[in-house]
Amino acid sequence: MTASPETRTTRPFLSVQRLLVLKSGQTVYDQGFQLGVNIIRGDNGTGKTTIMDLLYFALGAELADWNEDQERCDVTMVEVLLNYRPYVLRREIVESGKSAMYFYEGTLDDASKDSEHWLRYPIIRSADTHSYSQQLFDLLNLPTHKTDERKNLTMHQILRLMYVDQLSETTRLIKEDKKFDNESMRRAIGEYMLGIDDLEAHNLRQELILTNRAFDSITSELRAIYRFLGSDNSILRDHQIDEEIMRLNLEISQLEAERAQIRQQKYDVLDEKLRERIQTINAALEEISVREYELIQRKDEISTELVDTSLFLNSLIERKAALEQSWVSSDVIGELVFKYCPACLTPLDNHIDEGHCVLCKTDLTANDRHYSYIQMANEINFQVNESEKLIERFHEEIDGTNSDLVTISRRMRSLKDEYIEIGSNADQVDLMLSQLGSEIGYRKNEIETFESKRPMVAQIDNLVERKESLNERIAQLQDQLNQLSEMTKDRHTLVYNDIEQKAKAIIAADGGYENVFEGVEEVTLDFGRDKMFVNGRSKFSASSMTIMKNAIRMAIFQHCVEDDLARYPRFMMLDNVEDKGMTDDRSQNFQRVIVAACDSLANDYQLIFTTSMIDPELNRSEYVVGPFYKKGEHTLQFM
Repeated sequence: MTASPETRTTRPFLSVQRLLVLKSGQTVYDQGFQLGVNIIRGDNGTGKTTIMDLLYFALGAELADWNEDQERCDVTMVEVLLNYRPYVLRREIVESGKSAMYFYEGTLDDASKDSEHWLRYPIIRSADTHSYSQQLFDLLNLPTHKTDERKNLTMHQILRLMYVDQLSETTRLIKEDKKFDNESMRRAIGEYMLGIDDLEAHNLRQELILTNRAFDSITSELRAIYRFLGSDNSILRDHQIDEEIMRLNLEISQLEAERAQIRQQKYDVLDEKLRERIQTINAALEEISVREYELIQRKDEISTELVDTSLFLNSLIERKAALEQSWVSSDVIGELVFKYCPACLTPLDNHIDEGHCVLCKTDLTANDRHYSYIQMANEINFQVNESEKLIERFHEEIDGTNSDLVTISRRMRSLKDEYIEIGSNADQVDLMLSQLGSEIGYRKNEIETFESKRPMVAQIDNLVERKESLNERIAQLQDQLNQLSEMTKDRHTLVYNDIEQKAKAIIAADGGYENVFEGVEEVTLDFGRDKMFVNGRSKFSASSMTIMKNAIRMAIFQHCVEDDLARYPRFMMLDNVEDKGMTDDRSQNFQRVIVAACDSLANDYQLIFTTSMIDPELNRSEYVVGPFYKKGEHTLQFM
């Protein structure tokens, strides 16, 4: 079941014709909808949000936070127009909210009489069929990644920009998703729906994140290997190992030649050589012993500093926690007023000007206290970072010292064994031959040690090559992203400027309930940060925040309805355009502003919004759907 060639040339368009909710085969909700504005109204607690969430789920969203009424239902069936062709989408209500979707081409009335022509699409594609998101994207003529399904957005993700719900914080630009959300995903949703990016930049950003992660992992692995090698970390390449082995083999050949000559030398010559060798061993042992002592002393010093720094770090963490608790307490309790000096218990002068400390008489405002807390927190954070760096460096030094001590211990043992052997061997020729054999054996052991390092060296070579390759790929990805950003810069500016102008007009029409809204100079939105601002501010009263959020989302919707390059399917849901603290007059004014903004649109669209404070004129208009749900009534009618 695919879209026709005519449909594929059409701009993405989605509208809901009818929503049906079933319980045990019985209808508990059945409501038709129209193109344009649809207003569901009723008193608080009558189930308006219940219907909006069920519709959100029916269209392909993943919804797991069911309320009791929704959990009693079994199935949603929604008749939709997808690029003006009728389809019925059927989903079973399951606890996880991740059920498959059944498609029927036709109307609900046709589907109720036909059980054979339904096609099932899973939430994730399988070997036999693609996912329901991909099917919906195909029918809406929305572009997808041509080779990798995993790089595509899903219906759940784009619906987050088409549904303004009640539960998400009013500071958020798009619907909250606690499980699968990050800056890159939010940015991709916004740029994709606004027609700025066709997922290429999103995929590049995703690849850049993974590549950076792999680069950091290899860097950590190499650091661990270097730390393990300790003082031998200069031998890190195959050619260096070959050179060292070649040098050792040459020394072995020279020693073997010397051993062949010993038998021909006189004993008095041998005596002199033995004395020289003993002197050399003694000097070497003395030098190595001094070095060992220095290393042990240094290790003890570092260990002491490590313990002190660790204790200091723990105290900093405790101070930081105490400061945060103090900060919160200060905000809750306010300024503390002392009647007696905490040092000497002398009564304090209570005739102190407001805004001054009662103890030291210094000028002190709430901002000053706030700034002092910030300064102290920054200072503690700086000390924490420095302490953590010191601890890491101390550990590295201790690891390197331990490695050096192992090498020194091995060398001292070899020299002592040789010294004992010289003293116990009576035959001077045998003694010299034994000493030379020991030297030869020592070098052969070194060769074996170097050979044993080849696998690790090969691993290092492989890691270094991969790191260099990843570094090159990171640079390439960054260049590609910069190029795409440059290519879409004009489009980005045009789209965001138009959304800003539309948002200004809607916010300014609020009616004077918020001073800042009367003189709107700037409206900004950032999908990546999931933030929006009016004149640089993101926080207002709860009712003003509700106006701001709905106004900006309306501006995005307006723009996309008019913009031929946008991918937004010209469908939006606003759940409760007011908050509980908003007055009737303000809510009704905003409802009229929404309807007026929609009436100015030339292209087809569908907007469904709910309100508990319906404007009397709108309540008598063609925009309303269904009855007015009074207190005690409910949208879902269970038997």
